[in-house]
Amino acid sequence: MTRFLRRALAFIGKFLAILVVVALIAAGGAVWWFRHRAAAPPATLQGDVVVPHGTRAIELWFPDARGTSLVLETREVVEDAVEGDQLVRTVVTEYLRGPEGDAARAALPAGTTIAHVYRDPAGGLHLDFGADLRRNFHGGSTAEYLLVSSLLRTVAANAPAVSRVTLTAGGQPIITLGGHVRLDGPLLVSEWR
Repeated sequence: MTRFLRRALAFIGKFLAILVVVALIAAGGAVWWFRHRAAAPPATLQGDVVVPHGTRAIELWFPDARGTSLVLETREVVEDAVEGDQLVRTVVTEYLRGPEGDAARAALPAGTTIAHVYRDPAGGLHLDFGADLRRNFHGGSTAEYLLVSSLLRTVAANAPAVSRVTLTAGGQPIITLGGHVRLDGPLLVSEWR
């Protein structure tokens, strides 16, 4: 009987060992499935466009191709990059890339960079562009007006809590770019819509 008992115990031991291994594999598979399912949420339908979760539309205003008025261009950006100061940095970076279509043209000179973005608690926004902004701007009064207007309208459309914007270049105040629009103080967004 002891021989039979030993065989029975050995069989039960092997069975339990296999059962534990299968349970561990199943638990690992369940953890993997839940993590990967949560990382890629399904797309949602908005109107006629399927928009995947994790993106957000931003509005960018550019001078039209003739340089007489402003036109709107909408882009999708990663939603993780659209909070607080990072939202404004993302919007300004997209604005600096210029328009994607032929109906508009870039307002800022090619090669212009954004160095710092800072939002103060009172609703002000400080944009510090690279020093090349001053050197490379060669437009007249209309170009200067459209640059300021398109930039402020873009900021207002995407960060409505911003009430005024201060522009600097290379960490220094900008008095004017082309001699037509004063930029040496905060610009009220409501006056440029």
